[in-house]
Amino acid sequence: MSNDDNFMNKMNPAKNYSSEIYAKTKKYQKIYGFEIGTGEHDTWNNEADAFKHTFMQADLALKYGITGSKLAGDWHELDGRLHNQSKDEENMDKWNNAQGREIAKKIINEYNPTLIKMYKNSGRLDDLIAKKVMERMRAGKLITHPSDKRKYTGFAANIDDEAYIPEGKIFTAEEIGKLSTDDFQKFEKYIDKQLKDYGVPYENQAKDLVSNGELIWVDDYTRNDGTPVKGYYRRK
Repeated sequence: MSNDDNFMNKMNPAKNYSSEIYAKTKKYQKIYGFEIGTGEHDTWNNEADAFKHTFMQADLALKYGITGSKLAGDWHELDGRLHNQSKDEENMDKWNNAQGREIAKKIINEYNPTLIKMYKNSGRLDDLIAKKVMERMRAGKLITHPSDKRKYTGFAANIDDEAYIPEGKIFTAEEIGKLSTDDFQKFEKYIDKQLKDYGVPYENQAKDLVSNGELIWVDDYTRNDGTPVKGYYRRK
């Protein structure tokens, strides 16, 4: 890199930050092994692309606030539109950007400001963000290719499924046991209400209740916004 290039990078903080996030994406790809391409566009329309956008928005939100993070993300997508980025690619990026902001909200809720500052100064905040991004990627909550039919609408419930539980759904004990900490916290109030009103059956008990006509099994389906829903037990 020439001295002129170094000078231009110093004068362009946005370019510097983009390079920093790209480097961190490459770093965590080696740790977590998510999909990455080759050549000049190795973080484009793949899992690395999803990680990059989600991580970046979480990082920006924790440094400059949720609003500042969203403005930066939206400006970037506007710039992409001016450079002929497809609508599906823009949808993918905006969806993952919103996931990143949701991660920042959860970190703010889970950790006190002093600890977040300590993590930031020690570099551990990057590791925490990356861990939460990967949890969402592995749970299928990120869009990892523009062909994904889920649509970003701008509403948090659409992005995070924070309160989305199919009407009448019954959690089994085994299902609750498999929930991540984040997902359990998300559904805790609903599960507590189910425990009080109905109880929590084991899988074999739920199957018997279907046979007896007390519960119904609902097969996998896809919501109107393109979000897949796994099969579940529900009340009649």
